[in-house]
Amino acid sequence: MKRIARITLLLLLAAGLWLALKPTMGNRRFTFLPFRWSEYIDRMDFWLNLGAFGILGMTVWLAFGTLEKAFRSVWLMTGFITLLNILLELIQSSIPGRAMDMADVWAGLFGCVGGIVAGLVLQLVGIRKKTGSKEPQVLFLDQTGRLGGAELMLLDIAAARAADSEVILFQDGEFRTALENVGVKTSVLELGGEASTVDKQAGLKRVLRSIPGILELMLQLVQAARSFDVVYANTAKALIIGGPAARLAGRPLIFHLHDIIADGHFSVLNQQALVHCANLCAQSVIANSEATKAAFIACGGRAELCVVIPNGFHIPAERSAKAKVDDLRGSLGIPAGAWTVLMAGRLAHWKGQHVLLEALKAVPKAHAVLLGDALFTDEDRQYALQLHTQADAPELAGRIHFAGFQKETMAYFDLADVVVHASVHAEPFGRVIVEGMLAGKPVIASRAGGAAEIVQHEQTGLLVDPGSAIELADALMRLLKDPIFAQGIARQAQQTAQDTYALNAVQEKIESVIQQRASRESREESETAATHPIQQAA
Repeated sequence: MKRIARITLLLLLAAGLWLALKPTMGNRRFTFLPFRWSEYIDRMDFWLNLGAFGILGMTVWLAFGTLEKAFRSVWLMTGFITLLNILLELIQSSIPGRAMDMADVWAGLFGCVGGIVAGLVLQLVGIRKKTGSKEPQVLFLDQTGRLGGAELMLLDIAAARAADSEVILFQDGEFRTALENVGVKTSVLELGGEASTVDKQAGLKRVLRSIPGILELMLQLVQAARSFDVVYANTAKALIIGGPAARLAGRPLIFHLHDIIADGHFSVLNQQALVHCANLCAQSVIANSEATKAAFIACGGRAELCVVIPNGFHIPAERSAKAKVDDLRGSLGIPAGAWTVLMAGRLAHWKGQHVLLEALKAVPKAHAVLLGDALFTDEDRQYALQLHTQADAPELAGRIHFAGFQKETMAYFDLADVVVHASVHAEPFGRVIVEGMLAGKPVIASRAGGAAEIVQHEQTGLLVDPGSAIELADALMRLLKDPIFAQGIARQAQQTAQDTYALNAVQEKIESVIQQRASRESREESETAATHPIQQAA
C-alpha cells in the first residue's frame, strides 16, 4: 500500500504544482476548460482546495504514516504541508494575475488534517487478524509494571495460556520480568507524560491534559488488538484505554474488575468514566467479589455483564522450613518466641497500617511485620514516612518491623502468629486474607467489602469494624489469650480456602468466560459472512 501511495503522491504533487504555479489568462486559471466551467471552478476555489488537500493529506499518511507516535506524526505532516502551502501562496503573488489568498491557506490546513485522519482510519481498517491458532488468542492489558494484587492474579492467568496470549503493560517494572520468567510474551507501550500521572482520584484538569498521550497509546493498541481474538483489560486504566481500542479493532473485551467503584477509591469523574466505558466496550465484566459487583451496579454498571470469580491461589505442597523461618525472624530483629502479627500489602492510608500500629499499643510485647511498600503515589510515600514516625513512639519502639516489598512472601506468613487485614475502606477482595488462611494462621479482617465475604466471623476468622483500633486490639488480645480458639478457626479457615480459592478451579472459570466471548465473536463473524457473501469475498 505504501508504494502505491508514494507513487500517487508524486503524481498529485506534480499536478498540484502545475495548477498552483500556472499563469492565468484573463483571470482564468483553468484556461483549458470552457469559460463558464472555469469561472464556476474559480468560485468554488475554497472547497476545491479543501478537497485537494484532503486527498493530499490522506495520501501522505498512507505513504509515510505509522501508528507509533501517531500524534507527533500528524502534527509534523500537517505543519510541513501547511508551510509548503504558504510558500506556494507567496510564490503565486509574483505571478501575473495571481495574488496570495489566505482562504486557500485555511482550506489547505483543514483539508490536510481531515485527509490525514482519514488515512489513519483507513490504515486501522486495513490491518488484518492473524489466523492459524485453534485456541482463542488473548491480549492482556495492565497499566503498571509493579506487582500488586491484580497483577499477581494476571500473572497466573497469563501463565496458564502463555502459548496463545500476550501481555502489554503501560509501564515497565518487575511485573514484566515475572511474566517473562514464566514464558509469557510481554511488551511495554509506555504511557508517558501527563497520562502516566492520572490516578483514581484525578480531577478533570489532569484528565484533559492526559488525553493526547492516552489517544496515542490507544491507536497503538488498536493495531495490536487486531492480531488477537479477545482483549482482556486487567485494571481500570487498562479499560479506559483498551476498551475503545478493542471496539475500534472489532474485538470483544473482557474487563477484570479488581476495585470497588466508590468515593473512597475513585473520584466521581473516574467512577463515571469507568462505568460508562465498561457498559459501552465490555462484553463481560469479571468481578472479584459480590461487593465489587454490587458497587459496579450501584454506579450504573450493567448487571448482565457481571460474573463473580474470586482470585485464585497456588496451594503449595509444603510450607517454609523451620530453619528458614527462624533465619527470617532473626534478620527482621524479632526476638525468638515473640508473638508476631503480619500485615501484608501496599503501604497506603486506606489499607489501614496506622490502625494496626495504634491497636498494638494495647497489646504489650507483641511484634508486627509490615510487608509491603508505597508503590504508586506521592501520597503513599508520605504515608509510609508517617508510619515510620508512628512506629518510633515509645509504646511501639522496637516492635514494628518494615519488611518492604518482597517477591517471595510464604515465609512471612509462616512466621506470623496472626494475619491482620485492617483496611479503612471496603476492600474489593482481600488477597492477603486468603494467603493467611492457606498458611493455617488465624485472620482478623475489616468487616466490609470482599473481606466480609471471605471470613465467617468466629468460624474462619474474626471481623472488626473498619478503622476501629479498639476492636482490633480486643481481637488480637482474644487470639493471644486463647490459643486453642485461634488454632481452631485457623484450621477451619485453611480447609475453606483450599476448597474455595484453588487456582485451577478459578482459572477454569475465567477460561470459560474467554472461550464464551471468543466463540460468540466467531459466530457473529460467520453469520455476517453468510449474510453478506459478496462483500466478504471482496
